[in-house]
Amino acid sequence: MATPDFILDLRSKIGTDLLWLPGVTAVVLRPAPEGGSREVLLVRRADNGAWTPVTGIIDPGEEPAQAGARECLEEADVVAVAEALVWVHALPP
Repeated sequence: MATPDFILDLRSKIGTDLLWLPGVTAVVLRPAPEGGSREVLLVRRADNGAWTPVTGIIDPGEEPAQAGARECLEEADVVAVAEALVWVHALPP
């Protein structure tokens, strides 16, 4: 995905200074077709080709649940509904 316009605008003002960005990872599960183990939705990253859960940057004013659902629709064309917030974590700079 392209860099959101609001980040490009920020970067034009602050350059390469440290910028804290809230993000979201959506772990989307569904029952297996034959009733076995659940399946997890993975998408392929554009930058390195690795398989990963759906992730993205939360837009200004957007709730994390909304961002997760939006990212699922944008990246995988999957309609998802948030059921739980599982983890909150901050990465080091």
